[in-house]
Amino acid sequence: MRSLVSGITIALMLQSAAWATDEPLAEMQKNMAYAMEWSDGKLDNYGAPEVTYDGDPVTLNFSSHLPEQSAQARFLKKSFDVLNKMSKGKLSVEARWSGTVHSVSEGFEANRSGITDMSSCFTFLNTKNFPLTEALTLPGLFPNAGVLSIVAEELTDEYFREEFERQGVYLQGITGSVRFNLFSNVPITTLEELAGKKVRSGTGVNQDVFTALGAVPVNMSSADFFSALQRGLLDAVFTSDTAAKSFRINEASTHHTDTPINHTPLEFCMSPRRIDALPDNLREILYVWARQRSQAESQLSFTLASAEAREEFIEQGIEYHTIAPEEYKRWEAIFADVIEAYIVDGEAKGLPTRKLVADIRERAQKYSAMSYKELLETTINNPADGVSPRTN
Repeated sequence: MRSLVSGITIALMLQSAAWATDEPLAEMQKNMAYAMEWSDGKLDNYGAPEVTYDGDPVTLNFSSHLPEQSAQARFLKKSFDVLNKMSKGKLSVEARWSGTVHSVSEGFEANRSGITDMSSCFTFLNTKNFPLTEALTLPGLFPNAGVLSIVAEELTDEYFREEFERQGVYLQGITGSVRFNLFSNVPITTLEELAGKKVRSGTGVNQDVFTALGAVPVNMSSADFFSALQRGLLDAVFTSDTAAKSFRINEASTHHTDTPINHTPLEFCMSPRRIDALPDNLREILYVWARQRSQAESQLSFTLASAEAREEFIEQGIEYHTIAPEEYKRWEAIFADVIEAYIVDGEAKGLPTRKLVADIRERAQKYSAMSYKELLETTINNPADGVSPRTN
């Protein structure tokens, strides 16, 4: 076992080297120009099936906890326009924001009951029903959010789809978040400085990681981050720079620590009752659009928006920290043990966790060589199959 853990440690060290320096914002904007064209409706070919449905236009309801002016919400609005374009006006989306329909933790119930037609349904808030999907949060597996998204959706039919449908929902797609970072009011750059700190981590692997690192993990809704930091109920929040800006975490913290631990899958679900009622042609268009939206959102709502938020935070005076390479080796050794513990625990329960982690690594290596444009082109030209039922 020790040789396996050592191998994982080496892989993590190689991965973190690629994470150590973010691309300059201008370079990132250039690299994501194709995704921007996608969201602006400017592509010549969206790979959409021919529109054969000739009935009345259909409106789908989308609900979100996001503030309407957040970067993610702005992207989603544009993506709904793309869906309308792909369906030649036959599919439109009416969105409700800021948790007015349901809270972020109620996404599964909202889709299951038909309160909404589409919404986020984040498994990291409660991982116990998603032991295989949880593997996507393991440290060191993905170089960026776009690779997470395309790999996750390609593996969904074999590993993840059943976990969602057991909850009475259809999985619409898996967006990759950029890596989460630590927001706090004191510097946190060593294991000693992290020890004993109350950190909002989410559940599952992230909880295991912070427990192993010596912190006290806390599970809390994003809507409560700001007040919890202000009141001292939390010492740090582990979240993306994009989410930090959306929920004003930067206004309640003075320190930001770049922590290249992992990328987080952000799942979206659909109401089976509503989707099953759609004509097959519109359902197929919705499916193809959802693959593209997952990839474009990973690039624009998270990777690019986080880079923009990071520059803004620094301009506002937040103190920006990185973890020294020698110090980070100590963290990585702990990550390797967390990965192996996840595999062993899953195998003991009869789950194919060792094969799953191997499959993730193999596909992540394949897609890591692709540019952001190539990732989206691949998604358009060869969308992953089996994420949800494409037709009745």
